Amino acid sequence: MRLISLLFTLLVGLLPSALAGQVWTIAATTGPSARHTAAAIYDPVGERIVLFGGRSAAGDHNDVWAFDLHSHDWRQLQPGGAAPMPRFSHNAVYDALGQRMLVWSGRSLDAAGSTLHNDVWALDLRTQQWTQLLAASAAPIARYGTAAVYDPVARELVSFAGFTTQGRFDDTWRFDPAGRIWRDVTLASPQPGERCLHAAAYDSQRHRMIMFGGQRGTAALDDAWALDLATDRWSVLPPAPATGGRKFPAVTYDPSADRFLLFGGETTAGTRGGDLWALDLASQRWSVLTTTGPAPRDGAVLVHVPAQSRLLLFGGATPDGNAGDTWSLVLPGPPTVVRLQPSQLQPSTQQAPQSLQAYPNPFNASVVLELQLTEAGHVTIHDMLGQPVRHLGAARAGTSRRLWDGHDDGGNAVACGVYLAVLQAPSSRQVQRLMLLR
Repeated sequence: MRLISLLFTLLVGLLPSALAGQVWTIAATTGPSARHTAAAIYDPVGERIVLFGGRSAAGDHNDVWAFDLHSHDWRQLQPGGAAPMPRFSHNAVYDALGQRMLVWSGRSLDAAGSTLHNDVWALDLRTQQWTQLLAASAAPIARYGTAAVYDPVARELVSFAGFTTQGRFDDTWRFDPAGRIWRDVTLASPQPGERCLHAAAYDSQRHRMIMFGGQRGTAALDDAWALDLATDRWSVLPPAPATGGRKFPAVTYDPSADRFLLFGGETTAGTRGGDLWALDLASQRWSVLTTTGPAPRDGAVLVHVPAQSRLLLFGGATPDGNAGDTWSLVLPGPPTVVRLQPSQLQPSTQQAPQSLQAYPNPFNASVVLELQLTEAGHVTIHDMLGQPVRHLGAARAGTSRRLWDGHDDGGNAVACGVYLAVLQAPSSRQVQRLMLLR
């Protein structure tokens, strides 16, 4: 039977404008002690959220917890090696290539007083070992209330501003974990201005850091800025309307809908928000997505889970005290059009693999391929001419993952462009289009 080109549209949930039909639900009732200003990352290989530190009524913490995205259970990890000092209002970013969580900055409060930090730590997510990345150069002055992302192209931690013993700063720094070198990349203009208690997320489609809010003087800020990670230049984005300004907001980035998401925070008036806002980065328009769900709070942790198209929210400070609850919100995405050519289809009387998904996509340094299979196969990356670029090996039946770091079989970095992830099984062939940006 002659095969023809097949065009079909898969509607993933509802349109973003219909998010009002979605509701927050409790994802877990037990887990880490109630706390605020912790930090967490999404570990796509381990299919979990990994959380570190924060401040509770009992003081500061340096414990590590993992939230399983399938069982919805929290489990305390017991990493080896010397651990970072307990702290709050620090940053945590995910290094996909090294499969590790990087932690930097923060504040500790104890009987001796207040201590600000400028140390960087790495938690290996495979071996569960802590390592302090001692700086081989002059480091930024110790601080807390910073905002940071991981640049997967340069493979560096990027941090902006924060509060120091000398007041608030407006500097931008990069840290190379391999060489353990800090670089001050602050440019003269334009600049977001001095601040602390702000937050940032990585825009994977444009290779930018999106930063929002914070505090200057006694005022909570409502401005949004983008840092081009290729040039280290800031540009202003539309401010969020009617938020009243927010310090200690919780933010993340949704790559499927290309939007920056903001939850809660404390206003200049001292009230806390329980609303979820979205900045559409294509149209540069803000909108309110939800106003009900978790109690109003600031200092919460908000993580986007691309593989499940949902948000996870943990902790924070509410009007009634610190929170230890975990909430989930499913995010409907935009329609996805998938085009399959005749050469990509093979007739089969057997059941085909269920799915081949990639995230983030587009990507900069690495992409995770999620496989759900009913029979064993193998995974290969091809260029658009059909030539194999990288062999990622066999894939067993069931759920598994493969990480492609943008290199060929010889260890050479490939050029930016479009590639095809091909999953070949005895009775079927699945193809996923990938976009590599540098």
